[in-house]
Amino acid sequence: MDASKLFSHLVESLNEEIVISDVSVHDVRFPTSLEAHGSDAMHKDPDYSAAYAVITATGLELRGHGLTFTLGRGTDVVVSAIRALLPMVVGKSLLKIYTDFGSFWRALTNESQLRWIGPDKGAVHLAVAAVINALWDLWGKIEQKPVWKLLCDMTPEEILTLVDFRYLSDVLTKEDARQILSKWYPTRSERETQVHQTGYPAYTTSIGWLGPTLMGYRPSSP
Repeated sequence: MDASKLFSHLVESLNEEIVISDVSVHDVRFPTSLEAHGSDAMHKDPDYSAAYAVITATGLELRGHGLTFTLGRGTDVVVSAIRALLPMVVGKSLLKIYTDFGSFWRALTNESQLRWIGPDKGAVHLAVAAVINALWDLWGKIEQKPVWKLLCDMTPEEILTLVDFRYLSDVLTKEDARQILSKWYPTRSERETQVHQTGYPAYTTSIGWLGPTLMGYRPSSP
């Protein structure tokens, strides 16, 4: 199916003239190494940090915020990698990106020169993550939904446009994914209700791993 015929709800909010006009990039670091927060056997003195990207688009007051996680030194390298991607980002239509997100991902990770230094790993992959996360954040704000709800409301065909199947198709083809999504699509509201009622299970290793006091932590709601 032609991706341009999908996302009717998004087409109502955007037009092709709304393009990314700027991406500001920030090097943000916290001195968590002072008390060894987040450390492990291989990373004994991490300063939890982020390369932080903020996307601005023409005609929108909203901003898209995205980050990629780093450990302190090297954050400047990832910041530089994000800036190297900007010629492929600034000036692009948001509508065209969102209606064929998988292809946009492929374009960023398959740039003929940058791919030499790691499109699917390392600094370039981290840089792509910051840009993509910022775009997701902006999309959710445009539709006034958290990103998880944005995904819940998509049809199977819309979800398929989000994915670059290049490294998946040997174990999961696009048609396989379509069948799985189509099977579960009619009952998605049941699972959404369950998430609203009980939350989505998550865990943290911090309390047992680093041995901090319980001050600053609270038990989950019943």
